[in-house]
Amino acid sequence: MPSIEDEIRQIEEEIKKTQYNKATEHHIGRLKAKMAKLEKTKEERAGRGGGTGFFIKKGAYPSIALVGPPSVGKSSILNSITDAESKIGSFDFTTLSIVPGIMEYEGMKFRILDLPGIIEGAHEGKGRRREVISVLRGVELILIILDPYKYEPGYIVYELGRAGIRVNQKPPRMSVTLKDRGGINILTVGGIKVDEELFQSIAREFGIVNADIVIGQAMSPERFIDGLL
Repeated sequence: MPSIEDEIRQIEEEIKKTQYNKATEHHIGRLKAKMAKLEKTKEERAGRGGGTGFFIKKGAYPSIALVGPPSVGKSSILNSITDAESKIGSFDFTTLSIVPGIMEYEGMKFRILDLPGIIEGAHEGKGRRREVISVLRGVELILIILDPYKYEPGYIVYELGRAGIRVNQKPPRMSVTLKDRGGINILTVGGIKVDEELFQSIAREFGIVNADIVIGQAMSPERFIDGLL
């Protein structure tokens, strides 16, 4: 039986080999929905699977995650603005677990999390991407830290996007109300036009059989998938 990683790779290859046009857009949309669902399952399993330092309990203070490549100064920032003591080194992956600290600003307290660096190819399982992503889903703010002489933000944004975390984007304006009958109804407001048949097929990939789905903004299939995750 193929692993989740194998299934994701197979879907990626099929998407790459399939030319996008009117005849194939529904098929590609369903493939992307399958891949997003598999990615979510993989992250959830990683979050449950244990591993030292990767369980962060929801606390009383808003959480801010420091995210970026290895050795760009995340630990130095944490140490300078909080009461934490995160190990600092000149080599990659000094931080191998999550190091929390508390920052106080204008009478408010914030929990700052120093996370292991995200490397290129992390979406393929390199580095500790799975564990890091499982934590990022529960924070209020993601702060991307970069060395301006070495890194562009593009690949960090890409790696987060592969896990359904959209940087500087609000959640899609849509709602899903499950029902016990009646099929899938795609309802839009303000004259918005979407491909109802495509969106219905994507919803079915997520196990939705009967539901009223209300869409409040122009939306690509990818953003619709985000709203279902």
